[in-house]
Amino acid sequence: MFRAKGWLRAAALALGLVATGAGAQQYPTKPVRLMVPYAPGGGTDILARLFAQKLTEAWGQTVLVENRPGADGVIGSEVIVNSPPDGHNLVLVVAAHLINPFVKGKLPFDVVKDFTPVTLVSASPWVVVVNPAVPASSIRELIALAKAQPGKLTFGSSEPSSRLAGEQFKVQAGVNLLHVAYKGGSQIMTDLLGGHIQVGFTSVLTVLQHYKSGKLRVLGVGGRNRSPSMPDIPTVIEGGLPGYETSAWYGLYGPPNMPADITNKIQREIARIAKLPEVRDRLTQLGAEPVANTPEEFAAFGRSEYAKFERLVREAGMKPE
Repeated sequence: MFRAKGWLRAAALALGLVATGAGAQQYPTKPVRLMVPYAPGGGTDILARLFAQKLTEAWGQTVLVENRPGADGVIGSEVIVNSPPDGHNLVLVVAAHLINPFVKGKLPFDVVKDFTPVTLVSASPWVVVVNPAVPASSIRELIALAKAQPGKLTFGSSEPSSRLAGEQFKVQAGVNLLHVAYKGGSQIMTDLLGGHIQVGFTSVLTVLQHYKSGKLRVLGVGGRNRSPSMPDIPTVIEGGLPGYETSAWYGLYGPPNMPADITNKIQREIARIAKLPEVRDRLTQLGAEPVANTPEEFAAFGRSEYAKFERLVREAGMKPE
């Protein structure tokens, strides 16, 4: 099996080198597949379709969004790893991509070496949200409540990166919260609204409508700065937990060995689109902020995140599934 996979990757590389002979000047020469290795309708899917439409308009070639969910992004990402590195096969992932090696054990690829970083497209801070019945109106009060009732409060997460947002909170605050796993952010919202769990660590996008309606209480934003979508909510750092900074991010990768000229051309187009007023407005509505950094900056960011996640998983005592 492993020998066959190695042959496939070598063949894909050879085909890619032929296909990229014309260089970035003529790219793209055919429709581009943008893989979303998660279910339709989520934040990644929404973001992918927003940029795919604009890329299609700019390039005159269709950018097709393909959803292939499963194993927290592993299944769809493996398809891209084994695709020709000619720029016509890309994947948009979230932070779980770099967490999977520490929580899933052996993967069919190396999350760092087997992908070409293109750009960090966007980022959205995780938020700390509670059911209104919880007697805490601030991060300080939540920490005090959790310390007074160790192991009594439950928190929900929808995938590895949101769970680590909760685990990071536990470690830095010195509290014991009981983790409950969910398959999606909407399920967390349902159980928070019903009072079945007390605390949630989720994205701005997921909680935004419930924040606006007042049905759920947001205590803090995990970013360095307040979110434009909820400017009255302090950061967790402002709330009394120095150094707590965590966000949901969306990164674009290609297969291994993608030529630098094509990688840079894609990044420049993403950066141009991210500055368009209608795109910025839409991202703000989603509670996200455009980043569109360079491939080199994104690669350095990925290495930093990888090291951070490894440490957090170890500190949280999480074991591979």
